[in-house]
Amino acid sequence: MAQYDDLPIQRITVVSIVSIAVTVVTILAVQVLYYGMQNYVNTGKSALGRYTESDEVLASQRASISRYGVNDSDARFVIPIEQAMRDIVSKASGKNESAAEKTEGT
Repeated sequence: MAQYDDLPIQRITVVSIVSIAVTVVTILAVQVLYYGMQNYVNTGKSALGRYTESDEVLASQRASISRYGVNDSDARFVIPIEQAMRDIVSKASGKNESAAEKTEGT
């Protein structure tokens, strides 16, 4: 009896397809794990991050706009920003009232 010397095409095809599927699933799983860990690490970094230099600059700016004083560079008087906004609103409302009175009077 002579043996048949042909390749098992069906078995090779099945093994190839299964191997490709396992490889693709493995690649996708590694990608998902990588991006998940990257997000986890970035969230941890931003939660623990300290911005001391920028916080100091912001605190200094807040202090400079909320106090009375004299500007050293051009010797102008400085008032708090809240007071300046109130003064501008009151001047603007005073102009609107005087303009309204003029139009009513004519």
